[in-house]
Amino acid sequence: MNETDSLAYACDLAYERLLLSSRPEYVYKNVLLSKMVFGKHSPATTSWLYEFRVGEARADAVLINGVATAFEIKTDLDDFSRAQSQLEAYYSCFDRVFFVVGDGQVKKALQFLPDYVGILRLSSRCQLSEIRRAVSYTNGLSSEAMFYLFRKNEREDLQKKHGIFTDHLPPIERYSSARDAVSLIHPKIIQENLVEALRRREPATKKAAISYRLPNSLRAAAFGYKMRNADWFLLASKLREPASSAL
Repeated sequence: MNETDSLAYACDLAYERLLLSSRPEYVYKNVLLSKMVFGKHSPATTSWLYEFRVGEARADAVLINGVATAFEIKTDLDDFSRAQSQLEAYYSCFDRVFFVVGDGQVKKALQFLPDYVGILRLSSRCQLSEIRRAVSYTNGLSSEAMFYLFRKNEREDLQKKHGIFTDHLPPIERYSSARDAVSLIHPKIIQENLVEALRRREPATKKAAISYRLPNSLRAAAFGYKMRNADWFLLASKLREPASSAL
């Protein structure tokens, strides 16, 4: 680097060093986002949510593009001790799941994961390839589990759509009454409602507009961190300045 190189260039250099290291989870997230949202699909047709809580588990990412797909990252430093409980949680709400693993985890993933679980491999050259496609698996879907993923305004829309009225009940009983009613509806129907709600909640175009202003090394940061747009634009402006001015 020289004195005129931008701070964005310095970020890209640091990211390249990460690619040559043990590759932390951020690298997997950045490559996965680039492949799925800006490669295979388009920000105009997708939603992308990081660290999405599902029951007692937390999916590293969820892709919404007409269907919902959960992604679980296992770096070469991770193990599969929680894989079973994670799968149970993810399949209670989503019918497609991918595990994203490094070269050193492929054999273990093929050994431990059911055949319907997809496997993506991040190679030593940071190329993402599909080892096994994710097959739709709906046996574990739970309308009650999905109910908990709806936000208040989304839940109100859901109740209207299915004719579930709770206003006549004491406030303390309304939530549980709505949950019990939704749990009786076929899970495939509730999943369709959930996919639509998540699609409206976080359209990728909003985050993409920010990420286009950032270096590729920070693409995942734009989708993973919550800041005001004004702060993102300020950051993008600062990244164009010489790195030496930030020292």
